[in-house]
Amino acid sequence: MPAISVANPKGGAGKTTLAFVLACELARSGGSIAVIDADPNAIIASWGRKRAEQGKSAPFEIIAGPKESELVRLIDQYTASHDFVLIDLEGTASRMTSRAFARSHLVLIPFNLSPIDAELAANAVALIQEEAEALGRDIPFRLVRSRDNAAMQTKTAKRIVAAIDEAGLPLLGVGLVERAAYRDIFDFAATLEELDDATTSGLPAARKNAYEVAHAVVAAVQVEIRR
Repeated sequence: MPAISVANPKGGAGKTTLAFVLACELARSGGSIAVIDADPNAIIASWGRKRAEQGKSAPFEIIAGPKESELVRLIDQYTASHDFVLIDLEGTASRMTSRAFARSHLVLIPFNLSPIDAELAANAVALIQEEAEALGRDIPFRLVRSRDNAAMQTKTAKRIVAAIDEAGLPLLGVGLVERAAYRDIFDFAATLEELDDATTSGLPAARKNAYEVAHAVVAAVQVEIRR
């Protein structure tokens, strides 16, 4: 089944948050999900360990710290046994990243709506295109707005979105909005469904946003698989 890589060369772009929110939402919808945590920061793996220490299971399987030499085998293994495989990649270009791209049905590139972040996202697109050229086939990808402003879009953000559209780059129709809940899931080693309104603000909106992002990603995967 589909493998989805999440990559961006810049820290703080929301890469791990996007991978985590997708994993939780897809699992909540009834899918069997595997997350390969190939990010040296291992935030998702750490979340899983905290839950285990609290006697709680994770809603998805976590494969922590894969070796470069075993990544392709792991992706093949888990795509054969799970509905979705998500790969949270390290920030820099590497053989690990290249191997994940080569096995991905879709690559997601989250970026903040600032000129610097947009430029670094463009570097990630270039990396995907280089890998596609080496493989002799397309590698589908989507840019994903991260830490979106829930209330309004700034003039800078509008310019960046317009430039992406003018360049003909595929942008996911829904962005991941800046929400306190997306920080609290890691602080409390919880899922969005487990968080409490008494300790986390804006939960209904965060849950709605997570659903919409996951739905948009699944639709994008389906489009690419049908091609």
